[in-house]
Amino acid sequence: MKTNTFSHLEILGGGPAGIGIGYYAKIKKIPFSIYELSNRVGGNCKTIINGDYRYDTGAHRLHDKFDDITNEIKKLLGDELLKIDAPSKIYHKRSSIDFPLNIGSLLKNLDNTQILKIAYEKFSNVIRAQNKISSFKDLAYHNYGKTLSELFLINYTEKLWGKNADQLDPNISGSRLKNLDLLSLVKSLIMYKSKPEHLDGSFYYPKYGFGTIFERMLESIGLENIHFNSRVEKIIHDGKKVKEIHCNGIKSQDVGSVINTLPINILPALFEPAPPVAVIDSLKDIKYRDVRLCILYLNIPNLTNNASIYFPESKFPFNRIYEPKNRSEKMAPKENTCIVVETSTGQSNKSKLISDEDHYEKIQKCLIQEGFIKKRDIINYEVRFVKNAYPILTVGIQKKIRPALSYFTSFENHYMHGRNAQFQYIHVHDLFKNSKKFINQKSLFQG
Repeated sequence: MKTNTFSHLEILGGGPAGIGIGYYAKIKKIPFSIYELSNRVGGNCKTIINGDYRYDTGAHRLHDKFDDITNEIKKLLGDELLKIDAPSKIYHKRSSIDFPLNIGSLLKNLDNTQILKIAYEKFSNVIRAQNKISSFKDLAYHNYGKTLSELFLINYTEKLWGKNADQLDPNISGSRLKNLDLLSLVKSLIMYKSKPEHLDGSFYYPKYGFGTIFERMLESIGLENIHFNSRVEKIIHDGKKVKEIHCNGIKSQDVGSVINTLPINILPALFEPAPPVAVIDSLKDIKYRDVRLCILYLNIPNLTNNASIYFPESKFPFNRIYEPKNRSEKMAPKENTCIVVETSTGQSNKSKLISDEDHYEKIQKCLIQEGFIKKRDIINYEVRFVKNAYPILTVGIQKKIRPALSYFTSFENHYMHGRNAQFQYIHVHDLFKNSKKFINQKSLFQG
C-alpha cells in the first residue's frame, strides 16, 4: 500500500518530469533531493548557447492547455514569456502546405482529383460506423481518409518513428491529432476561421529559449536541493520498500519516497534484488527514438517565418527544420540566423552512424538543391545527438510492459513519473499538470 505522506522525496532525474515534481514539492514545503546525471537541468529540453546564438534540443513550445499551468509559468518568467503565432508548414513536392491543415492551403496545393477523393473518403467515413481504431494508420484513415493520410501523415510518421504506421499505437503523437480532421477543416471554412484549433498553432515561448523554464524552476527550487553529475547505480529494496539509493558510490540515508523519472528499461539493472524474470522480459521490446541535430549558422537575417517545417518525403534525409529566431529574436543576432535540422534514428550507438561531417554534407547538399539556402549562406555548423528523445509506442506496447509498471509501482515508496518512466508520449504542459496533481494529492495528508 502506498504511503499517504512524503517525509522526504528522492527524485531521480532532473529533466522536465523531475524538475516539475521538485518545483511543486517546494511550493508545498515538502523536502526533496534531485539526482541529475548531467551538469544541467532540463533533460532533452535544454537550450544550448553558442556565442550569440541559442537553440533548443528540439522544436519545443508551451501550449496554453491549462490556465493554472500557463499562469504559473507566466509568473515564473514574467515578461520573458512570449505569445507566439508562427505557422508551421509541410513541405511537399516543392510546395508549402499549412500545418495545422486548412482548406485554403489544400485547395491551393492539391489538384481537383485529389480534393474530390479526399472529400469522398472523409464523408464515407462519417456515414459508416466507426471502425475499431487500433493503430496510428487506422486513426489517420478514419480522421482524414486514405488519400490525405498517405500524402502527409503516414509517410512522415513512419519516417519519424522508424516503424510502419500499422505498427504504431494511435496515441503515438500525443494529442496532436485530436480535434484535427477533415470535418473540422470544413467547419473552419464555414465559420470563416483560417485554421482549426490545434497544438501547432499559437503557443508560448521563453525569450531566451525553452530551457529557461527549467532554469527558472531550478532557481525557485534552490541549488542546495539538486545533486548534479550524479549517476544512479543501485536501488536497494526489501521487496516492499526502497531502502537505499546509491549514487556515485555514495549511499543515501533515510530514504523517504522515490520519484523515478529514469527510462523504465534501465531499471532492472539498477534494482537489487533484481526484478522477476517476467518483469525483465516484459521490457525487451522497449525502444526509444534518438534524434540527431544538425545546426546550420547562416549569414542571412531569416530563412523562413515558420515555427517548423515538416518533410514527409523519403528523399529528405531529415524530418523537420525549425528556426529558433522565429520563436524569439533573442535566439540569434539581428543580421544572422540558425536552423536546427532534426533527423530521427534508431541507433543508440553513435559509432554505427555516419560521421558528423558526412551527415552535415548530406543535409546542406539537399537544402541547396531544394533552394532553401546557398552555399555562401553557411557560416558554420555543428551536430548534436539527443538520446531517448521519443518513446516508440508500438501497438500493444502498454499491455506488454504492464508487468514492469505493476512491479515498479508496487513498492510502498516508489513512484514512476514522466515520459520515459511511464513510457508514454506526454507533452510538457500535461507533465506539469500531472506533477502538480501528484504533489497536491499527497500534500493533503501532510501534517
